[in-house]
Order: sequence, then structure tokens, then C-alpha cells
Amino acid sequence: MTAHQTGITGWDIGGAHLKIAQCDRQGRLIQAIEIPCPLWQGIEHLQLAIKTAQQHIDPSHSLAAITMTGELVDIFTDRQTGVAAILDCFTQFTPVDQCLVYAGEAGWLPPVEAKQKWQHVASRNWQASAVFTAQHIQQGLFVDVGSTTSDIIPILHNQAVPNALSDYERQANSELHYAGAIRTPLIAIAHHAPFDDKHIRLAAEVFATTADCWCLLDALQPNAISDSSADNQPWQKQDCARRLARLLGTDAIAHPMAQWVQLAQWFGQQQIAQLRTACETVLAAQVAITSDAPIIGAGIGRFMVKQCAMQLNRDYIDFSELTTPCSSHAADHAPAVAVALLAWHQLS
Repeated sequence: MTAHQTGITGWDIGGAHLKIAQCDRQGRLIQAIEIPCPLWQGIEHLQLAIKTAQQHIDPSHSLAAITMTGELVDIFTDRQTGVAAILDCFTQFTPVDQCLVYAGEAGWLPPVEAKQKWQHVASRNWQASAVFTAQHIQQGLFVDVGSTTSDIIPILHNQAVPNALSDYERQANSELHYAGAIRTPLIAIAHHAPFDDKHIRLAAEVFATTADCWCLLDALQPNAISDSSADNQPWQKQDCARRLARLLGTDAIAHPMAQWVQLAQWFGQQQIAQLRTACETVLAAQVAITSDAPIIGAGIGRFMVKQCAMQLNRDYIDFSELTTPCSSHAADHAPAVAVALLAWHQLS
């Protein structure tokens, strides 16, 4: 049975979310959804998320294409253990003979072989997204800003050409930039911040995260965020301002809302500048990419990618333009979409 006979479901199993995408027998995207999955709290959260996902998907799409980053969470002693545990969990709900695991250059592997070749499986979801993008883009820079991290991958001659494959090496060369649009603590963005004509040292606590800033700036909408905030309270503007104030050792009510919005804007500028620097580092290492090559943005934080493209004087292409039909949800959940569509194309 092939993907063209059944359609296919792509699964991107992360440490905080489960993302699912389905395409039909013609390779048309049907849906892309996200389900909260705090895997770091226990494997039972993945079990619950899979059960929830199966209520939303077409059961006739019997082929499951799997990618993951969840093996990194701290309930696992190492990544090999994490890959095995995630695949064991998944195959409790889907027959093994209907599962194929994305393994980069090693191809599509059944779960048993994927456990043996776990190095090709662990944290390769970015590679699926970049390979899919390269099918549509001759040269450019693919940038996916998710909730927690950003992937920055050069594309040349319709090929993804990363300079490293492991997270360790990718963090060293900036192709993995550890900052995202929602979960990144603001203390990781800056240790000092200007406020009320003062330069204030920030509390070294996870009092506020990047989503607090982007919600205050209307770049993210509260109902689009499935993650919990730093204090488990809502993502409304007054809540975001309260969390920002804690970083400064004060209360939000002590200053006008306009000042908290101004502080959020400052943090946003710092984050975009750091992302732009990472993009420049990756581009400098791949000199064959021309100065007019575009930047392709994906992820819930791709509004930052668009700003980087403008600052670098490059055209911007949204990942949503690469799927049929165009879909903003596809761009939000690019790896799940990519493994579904790559499997549809490669397993026919």
C-alpha cells in the first residue's frame, strides 16, 4: 500500500507540542493542527496527545510519517532512550507496519530500524522542512522560528545544504538558534533593559517569556498559544505586563501600559537582531548563495523572519505559499506538513 493509495498523516513529536498534518491521495494538504504535549512531564502526556489527535484525523489515512525532537526532554536519560520510548509509545496506537520514521539521508525507516539508527532520527524535523522547501526554491535561506527554537538552513541548487546535522554542531554554527516566539525566557534575550529612564538589571528568573512581548505587540494572539505562561495565567495584555514587571522587581500597575508595550518592543528588537545575526552567520558560511536569494519563513514566529529579510534586503517567501492549497497553518507546523508531503512524494 502506497501513500498515493491512502493519503498520509505527518507527525512531528516535540517536547511541548504534537503537530499533525494530513494530505490526500493527490498530495493536497487537508489540515495541520497542534496539540499541547508537555512530554517533559511524563510519557503519559504523549499518550494523551496521540489519543486526542486521532479524534481529529481521517482514519483512512493509514500511513504515518513520523519525525521528532521530543527525545531531548529531561525524562529521558539520553537521546537514544528518548527515540526508542517515543516510538514505543506511538506504536501502541498505530500498527508498526503503518509507521515510517523520517531519518534524513538514511531515508524512511520502520520503527525497529529507526531505534537502531537513532542518530539519523533524533531531532531531524528541521531537515524534513528544509528538504521539502528546497524542492520549490532554487537557492535561499530557510528559517523556521517555532515556540522554542529557530532553524536556519541554507538552500542551494534545490538542495538543503546544512553544514551540520546534530544539534550540538548546529548550535555551534548558528543553524540551530535557541530562541523562539513563545517559550524562551526573556532573561535569555537580555540581562539588562531600559525602562523609565533607567537601565535595569533583570531578575535571573523565568518570570516572563518571549510570548509576553509578542502578545503585547499584537504579533501573537492569545488564542493561538497552546503553551502555559510562566505563571500559568492567561496571555491577555494585562497578564503579560504583570509578568514583565516581575523581571524588573515591580508591579505592572506602577507604570502606564504604554511603558510595558515599549519594553516589549525593545525585547522584540533584541530578539530579531539576534536572529538576524544568526542568519548572517549561516549565510557567511555559504558564500555560493547570492545576495538576491530569498529568505523563506516558517513557524509561528515567522513574523520575525520577515523582519530579518527586510533588514537584510532580501525577498521574503512564506512557507504557506509552497503547499497546495496555501495554508497559514501549514507554515505554523512546517515539519509535520513536510514529512507528510515528502512521504507522499517519495513513497509512491
